[in-house]
Amino acid sequence: MRNKTYPGWLFFFRVNMAGFALLHFLAIQPDFDMLYSFKGYIYPDIMDTATDHFSPTLISLQHYVGLPYATLLMICRIAYPLALVSLILGFCTRLSAVLSLFLQLLMLKSIHLYEYGVDGYTTIALFYCCIFPVGYIYSIDNRLRRFIIAVDYIPWLLLLRAHLCIAYFFSGFDKVIGGTWRNGEALWKTLHSHNYYSLFSLDFLVHTPFFLLAGWGTIILEMGYCIGMNVGRFRMWWLGAIVCLHLFIALFMGLFFFSAMMILLNLCAYYTPYINPERFRHKSGGV
Repeated sequence: MRNKTYPGWLFFFRVNMAGFALLHFLAIQPDFDMLYSFKGYIYPDIMDTATDHFSPTLISLQHYVGLPYATLLMICRIAYPLALVSLILGFCTRLSAVLSLFLQLLMLKSIHLYEYGVDGYTTIALFYCCIFPVGYIYSIDNRLRRFIIAVDYIPWLLLLRAHLCIAYFFSGFDKVIGGTWRNGEALWKTLHSHNYYSLFSLDFLVHTPFFLLAGWGTIILEMGYCIGMNVGRFRMWWLGAIVCLHLFIALFMGLFFFSAMMILLNLCAYYTPYINPERFRHKSGGV
């Protein structure tokens, strides 16, 4: 059936969310000492004074475990990617997900002045790996079980979709209540901000309605997300438009990891659930 969903999206979600977090962590390794150590831009103890003192940080944890800061930092630096690899493989899945979430929050809050949108979504994704039954399909844990456990994945899929619908709607709502997105000024300023990276300039479009139309197009895509993505005949078109939106953000704003995360979340929620694994089994079996 065209609109029938399959549990394979749980495997896609687990592997891609943990894999994304791992790649994101590996990407900061050249600057790791500058971010976390006492040789960095901001000393960790000074950074810690600006926290909410609710979320654990490496400095606050150090007082409880009694280890030198450098030793604790090295342990977390090794344990976090190992936990993510274990989560990708689906080995001790729940424990790996909880440990990955804890270490991600610990290291993120320790440099909270540098965090931005993608870090929050990574936290959310790892939290969902903790509560979703992501280890019950295509995992080492599943292989080690002597019996197959039937998983009701529909409520978790609906939760993920509801989260995305709310996030996109209020993102679009925030844009439409201001004037700068409705007249294209916000997009123009974004593309010319000093801290964004663009592959090439769009200044030649300044005397065209491109920025006006792009601003309104973004608002419509985001505010109409819930309807467009949940009506069968529009789903693939809307999904394609959302993917293009995030590709544009990656190419012209330099937010590569943020764009990749949002594309993966959209694929998890509205594309992979409709992939029938039996179709691939038949093809691999020569049927």
